[in-house]
Amino acid sequence: MKREDLLDFNFDWRDDAVFKKALKESGLSEKEKLRLRDERMRRLELEELKEESGGYDDYDYDDDDEEVIKEVSAEETEEASDEAEKEAPDEKSDREERKNRKAEKKREKENSVIVAIKGDYPIRKKAVALMMCIFMAILPYVTYLHPQPLTKLTQKYFSSNTGSINDWFLFQKEFFVVIAAFILIGIFIVEEFFIEKQWKDIPLRKKDMKLPLILVGVYALLLIVSGICSKNPELVLMGVVKHYEGLLGVLGYLIIFLAAINYFCDTKSLEFFSWAMILTTLACSIFGVSEYLGYPLQENDFFAHFIAPAEKYEYAKTLTSQSENVHITFFNSNYLGSFCGLMFPLTAALTVESIRSVIKRWNVRMSLFARIGLVAKMIFGIFGTAGIAVCAVLSNSTGGLYSVAGGAAILLIIYVIYWFRGNISRVSALITFVCIGAVLAGGFMYMMKTNDDFRARFDKVVNNGSANNTTVEDYRKKMAKKHYVLKEIKQDGSSLVLDDFSGNTITVSRKGDDGLEFLDTEGNILKASVNKDKFFCFKDERYKNCKFKYTSESKLLIDLGYSKNLIFKYEDDKFKPFVHGLYTQDTINSYKGPEFFKKDLSALSGRFFIWGATISILDDCLLIGKGSGSFVTVFPQYDYASLLEVYETPGMVVNKPHNWYLGVAVDSGMVSLMVLLTLLGAFLVKGFKTVILDPVDDRFKHLRIGTYVSVIAFMVVGIVNDSYVCVSPVFWFIFGVGWYAVSRNKVVETD
Repeated sequence: MKREDLLDFNFDWRDDAVFKKALKESGLSEKEKLRLRDERMRRLELEELKEESGGYDDYDYDDDDEEVIKEVSAEETEEASDEAEKEAPDEKSDREERKNRKAEKKREKENSVIVAIKGDYPIRKKAVALMMCIFMAILPYVTYLHPQPLTKLTQKYFSSNTGSINDWFLFQKEFFVVIAAFILIGIFIVEEFFIEKQWKDIPLRKKDMKLPLILVGVYALLLIVSGICSKNPELVLMGVVKHYEGLLGVLGYLIIFLAAINYFCDTKSLEFFSWAMILTTLACSIFGVSEYLGYPLQENDFFAHFIAPAEKYEYAKTLTSQSENVHITFFNSNYLGSFCGLMFPLTAALTVESIRSVIKRWNVRMSLFARIGLVAKMIFGIFGTAGIAVCAVLSNSTGGLYSVAGGAAILLIIYVIYWFRGNISRVSALITFVCIGAVLAGGFMYMMKTNDDFRARFDKVVNNGSANNTTVEDYRKKMAKKHYVLKEIKQDGSSLVLDDFSGNTITVSRKGDDGLEFLDTEGNILKASVNKDKFFCFKDERYKNCKFKYTSESKLLIDLGYSKNLIFKYEDDKFKPFVHGLYTQDTINSYKGPEFFKKDLSALSGRFFIWGATISILDDCLLIGKGSGSFVTVFPQYDYASLLEVYETPGMVVNKPHNWYLGVAVDSGMVSLMVLLTLLGAFLVKGFKTVILDPVDDRFKHLRIGTYVSVIAFMVVGIVNDSYVCVSPVFWFIFGVGWYAVSRNKVVETD
């Protein structure tokens, strides 16, 4: 075929096979081939529009269209104007009607995201999307033994009789996230340099995707720079023991986010996403209820074959939960609660869509397999949504329960708005709410009436860990009956000074080589006696719960009535905290955070103490942070007065900030936190416009609603919980899919 005939479309260009063969044999450049494909697509769409409008040219030409416009002379224009004035009224009416019809079609086109693509959508993109969905659905339940040897650094904060700590639930999840990220990067590179010359229409190249690309790039750069500058390089890459979320893991989240934007832009991939999210939620519900009923997944003998090497099978069989709360394979019940808060809104919205599909398509001719799939998705969605809400209660996570409740409230508000606007099928929405509500309410009422433990658990989680709301003063008075309620402990030269909340002070000094001397609040010498354990005791009622012992190793043991003693060692003419029986700390840490938190450091299960103390170290994390995994090393550990008030033990090590945003600030700096908040804020603004103000009316509006509300729920629960490798990869996956969904870009029709 001649080049001129090809460029002028002088052949059977409507036939796909003929067109592809002509392109293949043309010898045209890639740029010319791309322009020919675009022109063919435009002409096909134009013909469709003409057929729909009875032959009327409904195409809205742009300035960019390479069409030859015939120049019209002034005389011809004047003649046309005179003829128009002579037109009959009914002809003018027809013309106005056609014009209105054209405007209406244009509005519908602008308000609809899905665009039928006549070209071939690469099957490899759908394959990548399917693999990502399977990976994300399985990842929360990955469990495998990983013995982590303790180093000289980590021994300062974690103790073990064997010299290592066995991890079952965290390290392998992060490992797989890192592997998945490298695979996705490899696919990006191959497509960019070897394949995508043929397919330019990909999301990450769109102009409106520059913002997430730039923000993610800056965030990643700050993470890397903070890691390079970290004083603890051994912790940076994979994170610290018991909180494996290192630099590689967080960078993996960002790759997953970008990949979700890039590969979930067609109808088939979004269908994969819907199924994956419903199934992983249903699995979590089943595993959570099973664990509550006494059949935990991680303690199953069959499961033991898969979570450790063959030689460790007997050891794997001994794995038992040390917590009364349900946590499945999430390591911590609070992170199961975060997962529940993340998945509930999305699964509920997808269930609305599945019920709508069943109602709308039930009378349409389809295969038995397709019909079964529709019904199965609806049933799985209903039970998964109700079950994940129950799991939030079983986890005993206040944040998880409140995020589920908050997500449900936001969903309800959005659907009420849609209901009155007529944006949704009212029948399917009503059936969904009734079914989910009935399953949830029925199961909840049954458990409340028949199970005392569940009733107590619900009462406890609603009241944030305590059924009785007591004031701080009442709590301290109650504690004073059996403990010396320590307000502050400080070094005064070679002496130790202990103050309580009642205004009483006791000063401890060394007397001779192996003796101790005690002074009361007024500076008078306290008379002491020695009990059978060789501890000094006092008859003075103010100090009845205080006991002191000085050993031959120059160690001072202080028993204030708690389960563990405070231990100091006399070195360099002063008492120094003796930590973990390994080393001395030169000074005693004390709370230096905002006064607001100091009013009640034990509030929110001790989070006020952790947040306040974390804020006190942010002055050193303005531009860059301390590096991933370094939180445990920079937090002011062994603040004895605060630890005794909050946890009733001096041996508690704080290895996470219990706040996603504070964790980001410490790891990669305040600037990094601002970048993250900008990324989240941009999504909220986009979503508010696309989901609420001017909703897009297509079959993925429920998915769009679900991802939007799920991101909000995770952002809220992030105030009281950390980012964690059990949940965060799924969040970034949903975040990426949601970003493209609310961006008003076209969704490729591949069904």
